[in-house]
Amino acid sequence: MWAIILGPVLSTIPNQVDSIAPGNKVFGLALVTGIAGIVGIVTNPLIGHLSDRTRTRFGRRIPWLLGGMALILPISIIIGHSRSILELTLWWTLLQVGANMLMAPTSATIPDVVPERHRGMASACLGIAAAAAPVLGTGVQTLVSSPSQVYMILGGLICIAQLCFITTLRNDHTVPQAHSRTKKRMYWEHMIPRSKDFWLVCAHRILFGLGQNMALAYLFYYLQDVIHYAAQHPGRTTDDGVLLLTAIYAPCVIVAAIFAGSLTDRTGRFKWCLVTATLAFAIGAVLGAVTGSWTGVTILAILTGLGYGAYASTSMTMAIHLLPDSERRARDLSLINVADLSAIALGPIAAATSISLSGYPAVFITSGILTIASGAIITAIKNAH
Repeated sequence: MWAIILGPVLSTIPNQVDSIAPGNKVFGLALVTGIAGIVGIVTNPLIGHLSDRTRTRFGRRIPWLLGGMALILPISIIIGHSRSILELTLWWTLLQVGANMLMAPTSATIPDVVPERHRGMASACLGIAAAAAPVLGTGVQTLVSSPSQVYMILGGLICIAQLCFITTLRNDHTVPQAHSRTKKRMYWEHMIPRSKDFWLVCAHRILFGLGQNMALAYLFYYLQDVIHYAAQHPGRTTDDGVLLLTAIYAPCVIVAAIFAGSLTDRTGRFKWCLVTATLAFAIGAVLGAVTGSWTGVTILAILTGLGYGAYASTSMTMAIHLLPDSERRARDLSLINVADLSAIALGPIAAATSISLSGYPAVFITSGILTIASGAIITAIKNAH
């Protein structure tokens, strides 16, 4: 799922935008990813709500997973042949709708079927998946080079993975209680959760995600225009540099996610781990503003990987712990997903604006400030244990 969301953003789409509109690549990339992200913000909670209310003999989540596969597969065949920014934006947006049909139900399966004492490790698995996805996406890009082949391979892989997940998913047959007209009216009146702690988690994830996406969204162009990776490493391309950095980043995420996830499962406490994670990521991001060397960027990848890994497992576990309504898990976790998608949508736009005003250093400094602010919000959550 994350391979089709994050993989093309780091390499394939920047390459497509560069070939379609080389003179306006920065804002072209912001347009493509921004519109798709905004559509995702709207569709994710809607799909989550409908998933919670679905009644079928296959359960609540599986019909939506099948629908997402049915949408992703044909679009993954078409999108690689886009000939204009408008066409690429349209297909990428529809592809993200299909991905959201997978994301909302998949997120809800953790509180649905995973015991509370194991949710830290389950959330760590989600964080590991999100970290491995860019490696998979850029790896496929490096191997086949053609955008059309990249999308088709990723589309095929996601369908295979989803079929494996669907056939092994158990205990998804909880049927929502029928509501009288009065209860339905009350439901619509309480469509938005009133938990202060839950909304603080959403704000925390928006700020961290925005900082993360600002730091990573223009990594391809940063290596191309500032580090001059291809010139410093004859015989290699910028795609190779992105792949190498993500290959360094991913193991750091995995180690930190497993350590933090197991620790929070044992202790049931989140704040100190999240604050440490935001500081590590912020230091790594700010390093990008003061270094212009490949060595400095490598250290950046290590620090941001460790910070993101600890954040990914602990933050999601805390969000699940603070869910205000057990019958509307997909809806509430969709709001968490909206926070993440908002960051994905706004990150490239904010980064493009910073680049146009003050260059790449402003991008990394702003990223560090945002991630520190996200850690400060955590300290205001009362029930974070």
